[in-house]
Parts: sequence; structure tokens; C-alpha cells
Amino acid sequence: MVSKGYLRAWADSRGRVEVIDMEHQRAFISSLENATVVSYAYEPSVLTHDLEGEYARIESKGIPTIAKLRGGHGLSRSEKTSLIAFLDMHLDRGRYADQANVGTPAVMMMSDGQMKDVDFNMADRMLLSQSFPEVVRLATRSIEDWSWQVTQSADGSFLATGDGAVLLWQESEGSGLSTVSFPLSPTQLLVIGNDLPDPLPLNPIMAEQSQRWLIGQRGTFNMNKDSWKSSGLGAASN
Repeated sequence: MVSKGYLRAWADSRGRVEVIDMEHQRAFISSLENATVVSYAYEPSVLTHDLEGEYARIESKGIPTIAKLRGGHGLSRSEKTSLIAFLDMHLDRGRYADQANVGTPAVMMMSDGQMKDVDFNMADRMLLSQSFPEVVRLATRSIEDWSWQVTQSADGSFLATGDGAVLLWQESEGSGLSTVSFPLSPTQLLVIGNDLPDPLPLNPIMAEQSQRWLIGQRGTFNMNKDSWKSSGLGAASN
């Protein structure tokens, strides 16, 4: 549910990361291949759109742009557009990350006018949500034209990530979106738009926004269950 190519920056030399699964109240060490895997999560049961294929195409363009930013390189406008699509995908996945086993009864009107009872799964609901006007779509906000910067951790702390890692900020209640932040690595934060206050407890804020998955570099989390359950994120820093 969180792209493996993106998570690679948090892995150790053996390809392992720390994972907190808040839905099942588990904290564990995992390989990247298994860190946030939910089988068949993006296969609709009613609708026919190839969501898995769409996400694969978004990842194939988005991951190289993340790698460029990590390496200190700027992005062309088309590359920024590819990364924005990746951020929108991450937001979509995050909104439903704890609903893989949730079904929603509905009634569909068929082309012949008959009504049919159906049960939408998570992928069906994700596809339907793409047309909801209240759902934020970064691709419609022209954020390619905003200021883009990558800030570096200078105090020895490490950023975690998770299904809620794309954070949307506004300067005051009701003022509208002013900043988008996204951790690129344990020490690099992408900030699009206005500057953020410093210092800012990003790990707890990200954990608060995540529905199920929290991922960190080895040593990021306090893996004692009682510790991380009581705080929502047993972070060793922030």
C-alpha cells in the first residue's frame, strides 16, 4: 500500500524496515517486499478500471523523480507533474489504507434500467472517490508553479513515513492549501509552497494522519507495543 520503490530509502543493507501496523496493533521488522502488502487490494469487484495498472504507471514515472530530488537535482515541469500524480496516488491509498476488508452495499442502475445489488470493495470506493468534489486533488491546484525545495535534517533526527505522509497545510483555518510536504528519505523533506515552521514535530503529525501503516528506518521506532500504542508513534526522535 506504500510504494516499495519509495520505501527503499528507509531500508537497511538487508532491505529491511521497521513497520507499525496500527490496524492489527503490531510492530515488526519486515523486508521491503512484504512491508505494507495487502493482496489484491486494488482489484475492483464491481467496476472494471485497471487501478493496479494505473498505479504501476504512476509509480514508474514518480519514483525516478523522487530519486532526482534525493540526489539534489531539480525537476522539469513534466517531472513535477509526474510527482504530483504520485502524491495524489499516495493520498488516495492513505485515505483507504485501513479499509481493505470493508465492503459497502450499494445499488447500481444497469444500462437496461434494472437495479442490481452490489458490494463495493476498497478499490471500487477508491475509484468512485476520484469524482468526489470534496476530495483534494493536487493535480488541479497548479502546484507545479509553487516553490519547490528539499530541506535537510540538521539535528540528527530521522523522518518516518506512512500512508499519511503527504501532509496538506494551510496558514490559518479556512485559508486554503498553502503547503504540501512529503518525506523523501529519513533525512530529506520535500516542501512545496510556503515554508513550514521550524522546528515542527513531523513524525507525530504524520502518524496522526496515517490510517494504518507507519514505516521507519531501523531504530526509528520504540518497538515495545505498550510504548507505541500509547503515543500512536513510538518514535525515537521528534
